[in-house]
Amino acid sequence: MMDSSGFSRKLLASDLQVVRSKGWLSRRAPAFQDAILDLALARDFDAGAVLYRYGDPAEGLFFVVSGAVMITVPADDGQESVAHREQAGFWVGDLAALAEETRLVTLVATAPTRTLFVPMDRVAALVEATPRYYREFYALSHENMQTALRILANLAVARADHRLTLRLLHLDEQQGRRGAWIAISQEELAAMVAVSVPTLQRALRRLSEAGLTEHGYGKIRVLDRAALIAFCQA
Repeated sequence: MMDSSGFSRKLLASDLQVVRSKGWLSRRAPAFQDAILDLALARDFDAGAVLYRYGDPAEGLFFVVSGAVMITVPADDGQESVAHREQAGFWVGDLAALAEETRLVTLVATAPTRTLFVPMDRVAALVEATPRYYREFYALSHENMQTALRILANLAVARADHRLTLRLLHLDEQQGRRGAWIAISQEELAAMVAVSVPTLQRALRRLSEAGLTEHGYGKIRVLDRAALIAFCQA
C-alpha cells in the first residue's frame, strides 16, 4: 500500500536483512533497530530519479537498500559538482533533518534503487519518548562527517593520479567484497576527482598497464589495493 508521496509502509524481509547487516543502524542496539524499522517506509526510485534537491525541506532520513546514489553539491557559480556516490548500506539526510534546515546537497539515484525512508516527525516523537536515542543520531552524523572530511582531504591532494587512486580505494571499500566491479562512468569518476575526462583516461591507462586496476564499459575494479596505496605514498 502506497501513501500519497509514493512510499510504501510494507518492508520486505530482504529490506530488513540489509538494514540489520549494513551501515549505521546495523551497529546500533537491537531495540533501537526495531524502533527505527517500525517507523520506516519503503520506496523504489528509477535510475536518474531525484530523491531530494538542494534547498528542499528536510523531511527525513534515507537508507539505500539496493542500487546506488550520487551526491552533488552546488558551487558559488551555481554549477552542481559530483561529490560522492554510495550504495547499499548508506544512510543520508541526517544533518538537515536533525537541524530542521533545508537540504545542503542533491541526492540522485544512479541505478534502480530501493530505499527506506524514516520521516522526521516520527524520529522527533521517538527521541521525545526516549531522549537517550539522540546519541544514536549523533553517531550517524559523525559517520557522515568522517566521510565528508575524507573526501575533502583526498581532493586536496595535488597530483591528479593520486586523487584518482585514493578515490578508487574509497569506492572499492564500499563494495560487498574487495575487488568487485565498481559501476561508474568515466564522466562521473572524472567529476569526483576534479579532472578532465582525457586526463582521467590517461591515468586509468597507466594504472591498468601496471596491473593495478581493470576497466570495462562503465565499470572498473581494483586488482591490487596494497600496490595502489604504495603508489599514493610514492
